[in-house]
Amino acid sequence: MFGHMNSVWEIETALRQLPPRERLEIARWLLDDLQDGAPGQAQGEDSGDNGGRTPPLPDYSARRRRIFGNKILPNMVLVARAEERF
Repeated sequence: MFGHMNSVWEIETALRQLPPRERLEIARWLLDDLQDGAPGQAQGEDSGDNGGRTPPLPDYSARRRRIFGNKILPNMVLVARAEERF
């Protein structure tokens, strides 16, 4: 029914054309979805092992300490920039 919409204005216009009961159902669904903490995730989708949440980022500093110990490593970007000719 809605087709491809590119802006909030287009979505709002389409929603205003619906009967009040359907608009209320959409509003309730949206509030429930936002309260669940998963905005934009459709119900019934398989979200994988982590429940649709963003997986935790690896602790790169802990990994570096595990590999290199307490050595202080140079910032290779700064070293490369210092060696470049302008």
